[in-house]
Amino acid sequence: MAVSLDRTKKRDAEALCIGYNDSLRKLYDGCFDSLVGYLRAHFRSCPHQAEEIAHNAFERMAAHKKPGTVDNIRAFLWRTARNMALSDLRSRRVAQRYLIESRQALGQEDDHSLTPERILSGKEQVAIAVSCLRAMPEQRRRAFILTRIEGLSHAEASETLGVSRPAVSKHVARAAADIYAALGEDTPNPEERDG
Repeated sequence: MAVSLDRTKKRDAEALCIGYNDSLRKLYDGCFDSLVGYLRAHFRSCPHQAEEIAHNAFERMAAHKKPGTVDNIRAFLWRTARNMALSDLRSRRVAQRYLIESRQALGQEDDHSLTPERILSGKEQVAIAVSCLRAMPEQRRRAFILTRIEGLSHAEASETLGVSRPAVSKHVARAAADIYAALGEDTPNPEERDG
């Protein structure tokens, strides 16, 4: 047997939903950037992870069955994002530990000890890469430095450089290919590169 609401109760229920959605939209507009900044600062999340966690926290809040039961919606949002970031951090640690243990079990331990030969080789490679970067066209060099060294996303780099995101991607790909060629190495597959 279906329960029907009289018109007044139905109108009140609709007003509550509209009011909650509007306040959630205002909260999103007003707090998203500061929430992302909080996640970056306190959990050292990369920009993409911090944005993803913040979006997920807002989604969880929007899906909350009884929004009226939350006294401080902003505190609830921050707590939700904090818990999600901690969970993400734990899962990355577990994955890293698994990778290390599986390599050890298979006898594939990497020897990362610093020997004079490795240090000299590393210095030579850095000098070649720097020389290659200096010889590049300015836009290509700046796009590469912003994304690969300073850690900006391609979207952020496109805003900084005043070019489209695909243009940034092309500049970065060409710069990486130039550097790999200068180092005498094969260019990695696109799946192996992080974008």
